Amino acid sequence: MGCPDAVSDEIKRIPGIIRVEFDPETRRFHVEFHKRFVTPENILAAVWQAGRKMGKEYLPRILD
Repeated sequence: MGCPDAVSDEIKRIPGIIRVEFDPETRRFHVEFHKRFVTPENILAAVWQAGRKMGKEYLPRILD
C-alpha cells in the first residue's frame, strides 16, 4: 500500500467523510465531508496518524 492509499484509508475511517480523492499531479487530497460531523482538524489528525503508522511525519495543511 502506497502513501496516498494509506492516508486515504485513514481519512475514510472518520464518520462523516463523503469522498476522498488524491490528485497525483498536484500530490494533494480533495476531501468532501459533512460539516456537521467532521472538522478540518479531524482530517488533519487522520493524515498525521497515517504518517506515524508508516514511520513518517506528515505536516498536513488546509489549502481551500
